[in-house]
Amino acid sequence: MIRTKQTIRCANCGSPNNVAVFSVIDAQENPQAKSALVSEQINKFPCPNCGAVNVVDSPLLYHDAAKELLIAYVPMGVAATQGKSDERIIGDLMNSLTNELPKDQFKAYMFSPKRALTMNGLIEQILEADGITPEMMAQQRARVELIQEMVEADSLETLAGLIREHDDEIDMQFFQTLSLMAQRIMSQGPQDIAEAMLQVQEALIQYSTFGKEIAARQEQQQAMVQAVANDIEALGEGAERTDFIDLALQYGVEDERLQALVGLVRPAFDYQLLQEFSLKIEAATEEERPALEAVRDRLVQLTQVIDAQARQSMQQTAQILQQILESPDPAAMLEANVQILDEQFMSILAANLQEAEKRGNTAVVAQLQQVYQKAVELLQSQMSPELRLINELLSIEDDAELTARLQLESQNYGAELMDLVNGVEQMLIQQGQTAILPRLHFIRDILAQTSANWR
Repeated sequence: MIRTKQTIRCANCGSPNNVAVFSVIDAQENPQAKSALVSEQINKFPCPNCGAVNVVDSPLLYHDAAKELLIAYVPMGVAATQGKSDERIIGDLMNSLTNELPKDQFKAYMFSPKRALTMNGLIEQILEADGITPEMMAQQRARVELIQEMVEADSLETLAGLIREHDDEIDMQFFQTLSLMAQRIMSQGPQDIAEAMLQVQEALIQYSTFGKEIAARQEQQQAMVQAVANDIEALGEGAERTDFIDLALQYGVEDERLQALVGLVRPAFDYQLLQEFSLKIEAATEEERPALEAVRDRLVQLTQVIDAQARQSMQQTAQILQQILESPDPAAMLEANVQILDEQFMSILAANLQEAEKRGNTAVVAQLQQVYQKAVELLQSQMSPELRLINELLSIEDDAELTARLQLESQNYGAELMDLVNGVEQMLIQQGQTAILPRLHFIRDILAQTSANWR
């Protein structure tokens, strides 16, 4: 992935904006950029001044080594503007790509890249190489057009009517298309459009046949995950690896419960646990071993899948952070995309800040500190007073100080605070963040002792 910095003038308000434009996309190195390209969201930049989205139509080289595919796109008129021939522009892009590639990865097909006359032509060639036929492309365009029509609906009644009219067209692919479009808009486009897409998604769940099926499955899954969380909590704070092994064996062939178990307490299923599981298998009878081995092997698969998903999620978050840092107004971009501010984002931001401090890069440190402070400010502004209080309480390390603060605050909040503590506990369990639970339980115990003084 190669991006070039340019200064563009907003087509709506005329203000200058510094942007980083994709000039080379390597599908193997950056599948997210490929996804943005084929969904027509590449090189689109919201103006920090007025919010209008500006599209930069510039030369682009697309490379997919797995398919030995290399396509060059040079918009009409660019050659004259730059005072270069199309061939010279493509040659410059090729040099940028080859400078990034190891020499042993340069293959014969790279001597003669294919050409695309339009951006749509480039996208069609990429999709055809992925096995997507023109008919499938037409179906996808129809989905996008219907989603746009739903987003532009002037009332919930109109939207509900559209959903009922097109009920047989609403399936998993439709939901996936909507989700992808919403993600792109959230990271690059006006927030009001992103919110409208989320409202469409909620309406689809409520009014479409497929959406109602999704809602029913989600309720069942939530109930199952809660049951597994209850089983984990029943093990107690002193649970050992053998307890988790026994719980996994208890679930046996109930794969959804195994998935929930590993997802909730992934750190518990470490190398040592798998070793202990293997010893248990060795000590078992020949009749017992196949069932035990099946559970152990499935646990290994699940941990690998979860770890791969975590790595991919972290890469995506790191890329979002990079986009924020490259934005002409990082604070404005954060405000427009508050939904990205989660524990993972803050963790990656803090890690980047520590690395910059370690290297003595004062300019980057200053930039990251500004982003960090703005992110904390936005997170705190979204918290209810009770949630802000719990956050403060969890940061108090001294037991006596924490007890005194709780005795004071419990008189102001009463049972509401206890309810929120219980809600935070369930959220932490579902997210697998069990390390902080003992401190939360301490807070709950103190609250229970002071309940007689609640208002």
